[in-house]
Amino acid sequence: MAEFKRRLRRWLPTAQTLEQTRGFAWLGQYLREHPRLWVLHRRGVSLGVALGIGIGVFPVPLQMPAAMLAAVALRGNVAAAAAATWLTNPFTMAPIWALAAYLGSFVVPHHAPATPSPAIANWHWASPHTWPAAFWEQVTSWGPALLVGFPIAGVVLGLAAYAVMYWGWAVLIRRERRRRLRERAGGVVRSARRP
Repeated sequence: MAEFKRRLRRWLPTAQTLEQTRGFAWLGQYLREHPRLWVLHRRGVSLGVALGIGIGVFPVPLQMPAAMLAAVALRGNVAAAAAATWLTNPFTMAPIWALAAYLGSFVVPHHAPATPSPAIANWHWASPHTWPAAFWEQVTSWGPALLVGFPIAGVVLGLAAYAVMYWGWAVLIRRERRRRLRERAGGVVRSARRP
């Protein structure tokens, strides 16, 4: 567990780096005064990751500050919330938006057109210049189902992230305890063998 925390600390920003980052200096000062929002423990990190992913699903600017403010308000780990927003990026955008449209279609019925639009019909992997038009055509065809699906996808992905982090952390703690018990047992056996 100690090794996992050391690695995690290398990836996450510190209060000092936030104070030196333009626009986040106020948050760094607040975190120094409230260190519980910075400590690496299972519940806080899990909540921070869930908030970061849940807010990161929304295609709006300033996702990171919004996730950090939510973490401050709900007492989650602020660094984990900030880092988790980066899991939603241009590479993961298409599957997240497809999930949002799928989940939104349960609330807002969506009827697919009988024939594909020209942009989608002319879309090819080998021709990158056809990608933006086909992507935009697909997004606009989802319409209200996509807009309604964003909050639903945020909640679903946030809860899934919380569960994975929380239980994954518990597994790491158990492994660390077993390893320590094995080391202690090995040390006792070695000391018993010595005359």
